[in-house]
Amino acid sequence: MTVLTPESPEFRYLTERDWRLGRLIGAVGELDYEAGGPAYAHLAHSVIEQMLSMKAGRTIQSRLEVACGGSVTQEAVLALPMEEIRACGIAGRKAQALVGLARAMPEERLDALATLPDDEVRAELTSVKGIGKWTADMYLIFHLDRPDVLPVEDGAIRQVFQWLYGAPITDANVRQVVCSLWHPHCSVAVRYMYRALNRGIVAQGSAVEVLGL
Repeated sequence: MTVLTPESPEFRYLTERDWRLGRLIGAVGELDYEAGGPAYAHLAHSVIEQMLSMKAGRTIQSRLEVACGGSVTQEAVLALPMEEIRACGIAGRKAQALVGLARAMPEERLDALATLPDDEVRAELTSVKGIGKWTADMYLIFHLDRPDVLPVEDGAIRQVFQWLYGAPITDANVRQVVCSLWHPHCSVAVRYMYRALNRGIVAQGSAVEVLGL
């Protein structure tokens, strides 16, 4: 378990360099999280949850776990007929991606990714049909706990960034001005944004009203 507090170096670094993000971090407060766990199950969850709400993704993941006999592993997924995978509520392309990933990435190959730089991890994962950069970035942040990943494609991050800065994170000039302040702790900034969204802070009103900007 990792716990970030106001005394943590990452907390202080981000709040000192970016006052807007600092207000958001202050509103969230202490942040705790766990990384790691079964690698394939983590990737499978990311594939399932893409373009879905967290609630819907977790429901479908639970169905797949039951179908797999309790644990989502490469062997369990490969033993299931495609119809049974899809019966869990998994769309055709996602089901094919899960099977392709299970075939291409046995656990020992996934374990070896932990020794590679970020770009090589992305290249390895996205070489599997149906696995894109977003899934690779989620794996880097939430499984490998890499410190400096910025998932620009993520809908939740786009939403919180627009709310906080009044500008789109997809704009390269905006990223250069704002996100360059976060390096080498982009992943921590991202974690705080997710937590702010999940706790309903963003839904309370404008950033000016909620954070006193």
